[in-house]
Amino acid sequence: MRKTIILAVVLVLVTSVTWAGEVKPFHILLVNDDGIDAPGLEALAVVLHADPAYRVTVVAPTDHQSGKGSALTYTREIAVRPHGPIGGAKAWSVDATPATTARVGLAFLLAEDPPDLVVSGINRGENVGRIAWYSGTVGAAREAVLAGSTAVAFSLQLNWTDPKPDFKDAARWAKPVVDALRLQPLPKGVYLNVNIPKDPASITGYRLCRQGLEPPQVAGFDVKREEDGVRYLKSRWAPAVETEIGSDAAELHRGWVTLTPLSLDATAYRALPALTELTDLQAPQNEEGEASLEP
Repeated sequence: MRKTIILAVVLVLVTSVTWAGEVKPFHILLVNDDGIDAPGLEALAVVLHADPAYRVTVVAPTDHQSGKGSALTYTREIAVRPHGPIGGAKAWSVDATPATTARVGLAFLLAEDPPDLVVSGINRGENVGRIAWYSGTVGAAREAVLAGSTAVAFSLQLNWTDPKPDFKDAARWAKPVVDALRLQPLPKGVYLNVNIPKDPASITGYRLCRQGLEPPQVAGFDVKREEDGVRYLKSRWAPAVETEIGSDAAELHRGWVTLTPLSLDATAYRALPALTELTDLQAPQNEEGEASLEP
């Protein structure tokens, strides 16, 4: 009996080790919102797949899905197609929003082979401040955490004068963050939003930041054309420029790779004490003047 117990303990200890005595690779699900053919996705896949410590599976939207936030695809059929290797990693394309794509990866394609970490990106354009709430890149990471996984989102600051961002250098700055999360997972319900400066060659280092909340500099709509009384609008906006030290937007502009932990719990705890009197509200009355709810 004692030998049986000892053997069981040994088997548990070696479940993460291969028969060759090597540590089982850390499984990463790589998603994004720029689409399956995006260069940022490929650059990150190449860097991670090249490290034998990792096993990468790519599951990304079929086409460009920026700005979809946490939107879901659920009113129609979803096409899931095998795709050629990306950066050496096995890949699928999913005809859905980033959040749903992440769910398809977790609950369908990898249901029997769950990832240790979901990595979203690298996005073309920063996702700092309020923009993070609209981002499909961040939305995919958030959806993964809602599904019980650990997740991190990567975005590269947009250089308006350079149509071809340097995703290869950005991926090299992203990898140490993934390495750190492999060794020290994030707390439950927390995901990390990482933004990389547009010139990786002049990056200062890594900095932990709060999320900035300044509104965009410009936000509105321009009428592009009008036909038969129907006006066709084009959105216009520019990201906020925060000057307060400590916010993700401000530190990104100062040359730091910003690391911002975000939480699923959006409760405004500071407001709870001021709102306690709301619990004394009276139940609405019906037509007979009686309370329509049981006390």
